[in-house]
Amino acid sequence: MMIRLIREDLLVASHVADADGMTTRNGRRYWVAGTQIDVDKRSCQLLVGNGDAEPVDEESEACCVGWQNKRAEVLLSREMLAKGIEPEDRERFRNGEILGYDEDGNDIPGPNYCEEDDCE
Repeated sequence: MMIRLIREDLLVASHVADADGMTTRNGRRYWVAGTQIDVDKRSCQLLVGNGDAEPVDEESEACCVGWQNKRAEVLLSREMLAKGIEPEDRERFRNGEILGYDEDGNDIPGPNYCEEDDCE
């Protein structure tokens, strides 16, 4: 069954031979977003369910019935995970108060950011 990868940060497993749809950054191999790959049922369920891929054919669509129902929340959760958002800050991220953290671990203000003393 075929899936389309939608993320730019998916590492290629070390046992996978070089192929089209891969790129190297900083000495590590990554899948290129948009690459279509043939996977087994469990890989399809995991990659689509985790927000890493989308079904391409009828077989993969049938394997992941309802995959679109919580898609927005799954993709937001993946973004928070990729940015290292701490559990206690996830609501602030969802509300646009922070965009993430700088190198020192300080908040990167979002469009709805306010200093603690100025918040309602």
